[in-house]
Amino acid sequence: DEGAKIISMSLGGGGFSTTTNETFSGYYEEEGVLLIAAAGNDGNSAYNYPASYGSVMSVAAVDNNKVKASFSQFNDQVEIAAPGVLVESTLPNNQYAAWSGTSMATPHVAGVAALVWSHFPDCTNKQIREALIKSTQDLGVQGCDNDYGFGLVDAQAAYQYLKTNGCGFSVGETVGGCNQCPECSSAPTSSPVAFPGCPDNERYFKVSITTDNYGSETSWRVTKENGQDQITGGNYASNRAHTERYCIPNDACTFEISDEYGDGMCCNFGNGSYEVWINNVSKGSGGTFDSSATIDLCDTIPTPAPVAPVTPAPTLPPTLPPTMSPTPLPTPAPVAPTILAPTLSDPCVNVQVSIGTDDYPDETEWSITDKEGTVIVSGNGYTTRNVEHIKDECVPTGRIYTFTVLDAYGDGICC
Repeated sequence: DEGAKIISMSLGGGGFSTTTNETFSGYYEEEGVLLIAAAGNDGNSAYNYPASYGSVMSVAAVDNNKVKASFSQFNDQVEIAAPGVLVESTLPNNQYAAWSGTSMATPHVAGVAALVWSHFPDCTNKQIREALIKSTQDLGVQGCDNDYGFGLVDAQAAYQYLKTNGCGFSVGETVGGCNQCPECSSAPTSSPVAFPGCPDNERYFKVSITTDNYGSETSWRVTKENGQDQITGGNYASNRAHTERYCIPNDACTFEISDEYGDGMCCNFGNGSYEVWINNVSKGSGGTFDSSATIDLCDTIPTPAPVAPVTPAPTLPPTLPPTMSPTPLPTPAPVAPTILAPTLSDPCVNVQVSIGTDDYPDETEWSITDKEGTVIVSGNGYTTRNVEHIKDECVPTGRIYTFTVLDAYGDGICC
C-alpha cells in the first residue's frame, strides 16, 4: 500500500490459506510486487508458507561452502538459494552477532533483486524474478532441484543477463519452484546422490531415530575397524524423531544401535525405528532387535563427485514466527540452543543444539536441565575435531530450562 516493489519475508509457518494466497497473488499479479520468503528450517520436505505460494520466491539456505544447510526445507517450491549460515548482522548498541536460518538467506535474494532492478527499472517484477533464477550458480544435482531450487543467487550474472536480453522477454505462468521456469533447466529431483559438502576422504552420514516410550535407553555409534568411535548419539527424548548429520571418514564402516533395556525400539513399548544413509543412499533401517543391531556402511558406497575439502554444513537457529527475530548466536561464546514456539498440536518445544568442536572434542559436553536440575537432554563423547555436531530435540512445554556447556580442561571451545 505504501508503494514497495519488493517484500522480503523472514517468517513462516502454518498451512495453506486460500485467502492469504489470493492476497499475495494480488500483490504479485496486479500490483507488480516481487515477493520473497524463507523456505523454512524444519529440515524436511514440508511446505512452509508464505514461501510455498506460487507467487512467492522460496529461498533455501547454504553455508559458505555453498552446501545446503541441513535445517533448510527441501521441496518442489524451493526456487533459489542464498547464504544463511553464520551470517553476521548488526544489533543495537553497536553490537554484532552471527545468525543462521533461511530468514538470513531471504534478505540476500531481496537485496540482489533490488540492486538489479535499480539498473533495469523498466523490467517487471516477473522479469526480475526470472532473471534471478536464470542466472543462478547451479548447485547440487544438475539443473533445478528440491534442495537448492535453480541455484545460488548471483547479482553479477543477473545484471549481465538483463544487460544482454533487456526487459522485453516473456515469462511463464506463476507456479513457483522449479516449474516457475521449465525451460531454465531439467525437472526437479530429490536430494543429490552424493553429498557435496564432505572432503574426498569423508562421506556424508545421516541417521534418523524415532524413539519409543523410553528414548533415553537408545544410543548409537559409528566406529572404524579398530573399534574406535567416530561419532555417537544418545540421551534422546521419548516418542520423538531425531535426525543428525555428519561427515565421517571413509573407513568408518560400522553403525551400531543399542537399547539399554535389551528390548529394541519396537514394538513392545512404542513404535521406534531408525534409518541410516551414506551420501543420501539408505544403508539400512529397522527397529526390532534385542540389545543391539549393526549396519555395514562400507558396502558398495557410491563415490562422490570430486569437490574441494570442506566442513559439514552447520545448522543453526531456524526461522521464527512473524514479528520475531531469529535467535542470535553469540560469538565466540558456545553455541546455545534455539527454542521455537510450539504448535498447538505439538506438546513439546523444538530445540536444536549445534556444537563446533575444537582440537580436543572429548573435553566438551553439554546439557539442558529443568529448574529442578533434572537433565532433559545432553551431549558428550565427541571424537571428531573441528566439526559441527547438530542435535535436534523436543522438550516438554511449560518448564524453565537451562543450557550448560562444559569444557573438562577449563579453556572453553574457542579460540
